[in-house]
Amino acid sequence: MSVWFPSSSIQSNLPSILNSALNNKKIQIAFLIFASLLIFLGRQTDNGLQNFDDAYYAQKGKEVLNSESLWLVTHTGIPAFDNPPIPFWFMALAYSLFGVSTYSAIFSSALFGTGIILLTYRLSLLLFKDCWIAFASAFVLLFPGLFVDASRRSMVDIPLAFFVTLAFYASFKARDHKPWYLIFGLATACAILTKSVLGLFPLTIFGAYLILSRQWKEIINPWFLSGCLIALTLGFSWHFINWQNYGQDFIDIHFGYLIGNRNFGSAKPLYFLGYAKDFSRNYWPWLPITLIGLAIFGKRGFKDNDRTSLLLFLWPVLTFLVMSTGKNQVIRYLFMMFPALAIINAKTISEWLSPDKKNLTLRIMTGVIALSILFVNITHFRVKVSLDQQSKEVREIASIIKINTAENQKIGNYHLSPYNPRITMLFYASRVIELNGNYDAMGLAKALSDNPRKVWLSTIVEFRKFADQYPDKAYLIKAGSKYAFFTSMENRENIQYDFSTISTKPPTNIKDKGSGKDIHSSECRGALEQLGLFINSWDEKPALPQPTSWLVLPPVRYHLRKTFPLELYRVVTTACGIDKESSWQGKNQDMKCSKELRSLRASVDSLINATNAVEKPSSSSSDKLEKNCITKGECEFQPSGIRYAVIENYSKVKAACKTG
Repeated sequence: MSVWFPSSSIQSNLPSILNSALNNKKIQIAFLIFASLLIFLGRQTDNGLQNFDDAYYAQKGKEVLNSESLWLVTHTGIPAFDNPPIPFWFMALAYSLFGVSTYSAIFSSALFGTGIILLTYRLSLLLFKDCWIAFASAFVLLFPGLFVDASRRSMVDIPLAFFVTLAFYASFKARDHKPWYLIFGLATACAILTKSVLGLFPLTIFGAYLILSRQWKEIINPWFLSGCLIALTLGFSWHFINWQNYGQDFIDIHFGYLIGNRNFGSAKPLYFLGYAKDFSRNYWPWLPITLIGLAIFGKRGFKDNDRTSLLLFLWPVLTFLVMSTGKNQVIRYLFMMFPALAIINAKTISEWLSPDKKNLTLRIMTGVIALSILFVNITHFRVKVSLDQQSKEVREIASIIKINTAENQKIGNYHLSPYNPRITMLFYASRVIELNGNYDAMGLAKALSDNPRKVWLSTIVEFRKFADQYPDKAYLIKAGSKYAFFTSMENRENIQYDFSTISTKPPTNIKDKGSGKDIHSSECRGALEQLGLFINSWDEKPALPQPTSWLVLPPVRYHLRKTFPLELYRVVTTACGIDKESSWQGKNQDMKCSKELRSLRASVDSLINATNAVEKPSSSSSDKLEKNCITKGECEFQPSGIRYAVIENYSKVKAACKTG
C-alpha cells in the first residue's frame, strides 16, 4: 500500500503561499518590529559612543539620573540650556534598568526608531489600505542607512522624528475621531520637549494645511483647540521652569544665542542650498522618485483638492523650506520629514508596478532586510559611524583613571583639544579633563612639582616628548593606543591597579556619630550668617554689562564677578553637615532646613563647576579685566543664572533655618 503526497501541488502553490504570507499585515508588522530591533540594537555592546554629540547627550542622561530635578538639565554640573529633557529622561530610565553603558545610552533611540518604522507602516495603511505600500514605506525609511545610523546613536533627532510622526498620525486619525486631536497635542508637546521650537512643526504645518484646504470649522473645533492648548502649555513648560530658575540668562542663551545667532547670524553665500546638496549626495536611490512623487502629490493636493495628498505634500516641503533658512544645516535635523518622504515614494512606486512585480519586489525587500540583520549581527565589517569602533582609546584607560581619582578631582590637560576626549572621558570615567591645555614642557614640569598628587592626560606623542626633556618628572600610569595617563614621580606610590579592592556599590545610609543627637545649631547659623554677608555684597549688575566669556558645551554666558569664598563655604558645609552624602539629613534636626541646605549645596557646586570650566578671554581684554579685579574685586567668571540660584537658595535657607 503506498501513500501519495501531492508534492507537485504544493510546489505549484508555493509562490502563492509565500505571497500570501508576505502580504499578511500581522506578519509584516511582527517582521518589521523584530528586524528593526535587531538592526538598531545589534553589535552595540562594544562599539562605544562618538565624541561630541553622542557622548554629550549620553552624559546629560547620566546627570538627569543623579539629579533631584527632571526639568533642570545639566552637563558637567553646569546648567545646559540647549536641549529640553525628554530624550534624557528615557536615557536615565535605561541607565536605571541596565546600568550606565553605551548600550543603555542608545537603547531609547533604538526603541524610538522602531516606533517610527511602525508608525510609518500604520499611517500608510490608514491612508491607502494597502499592505504593500505600508511595507514599502517602512523599507524606504530603513534604506539607505541614514535613518538606521541615527537610530543606533544616542542623539535627539530620532526621538523628535518619533513624536512628529505620531502627531501627524493622530491628525489623520482625527478626521474621523476628533478626540485624536488630544493625542496630536500631546505628541506635539513631547516634540517641543525634545527639541524646543523644532517640535512646533506638526502644529504649524497642520495649521497651514487647514487654511489651504479651507477647513474653517475644523480650526475652531473644540477638540483641535484643546490639542493646541496642550501642545503649547505642556510643550513650553520646560522653558518656563528654566526661565523661573535662571531668569534672562536662559532666554538669552536658548532663544538668543542657540536659536537666533547660531542659526540666523552671518553665513556663507548660498547657505540655504545646504540641505539640497545633502539630499543630492545621500538620498539615493530614492531622490528622483521623491521629486516625481512630490510633484504628483502637490498636483493632487492643490488642483484635485485631495486633502490626504495635500498634507503629505506640506509635511516635507514646509519642513524643508523652513529649515533651509537656517545656516546650521545637518541632514539628521530633517529626519522628522523622512516618514512622509517614505510614504510618498512607496505610493508612487506602487502606481508604477503590476501585481506580479509588486510580489517580486516584496520578496526582494524582505530579503534585503533579512541580509541587513545578518550583516549587523553576524559579520565584523565596520561601516558608518554606528558600526565602527568609537572612543576606543578613551575606553581603554577610563577604568584606570576612575580608580586613581576622586569623584570631583579634575584631570590635567597637556596639549589636548578642549573637547576631545573631554566629553567621552566624562561619560566613561565620570571625570572632568581641564579645558586649558596650553602648557609648555617647562610649565608642566613646574605644575608636577607644585601639585605632585595631580594626574594628567595627554597623547602618547606629547608625553614622549615631555619625558625625553624631563625623564625623572612624570610617572606613566597607563598608556593606551593614543593617550597617556600620568602623574608626578613622587605620586607613583599612591597609584592603584588592583580593581578587586574597589567597591562596586556606592555607600548607602552614611551617618556620622553626631547624627540623631540633639546637636546645637549655633555653629551652623553663625557660618551661614558669615556667608550671607558675602552674598548680600554680590552686586546685582556686573561691572561689564555684556558677557565677557562663553563656554560652548553647554552654551553658558559668563560675567565677571566677585570671587566666591570657597573657604567660607567649606566652613558652612562642615558646620551644617552638608559635606555628607545626600542620603544623610545633616546636623540640623529641622528637615526643611536640611532640605534647603542641600539645595544650597547643589547650586554652589554648579557655580564652582561652571567657574572652573570657563576658558579665560583673549589677552586683548586682559587689561580691563585686571583693572576690575584690582579695583572692585571682580576676579571670577560666573554665569548669572547659576549665581541667582545660589542667592535664591540662600534666602530659602535663611528662612528655613531661622538665621539672622
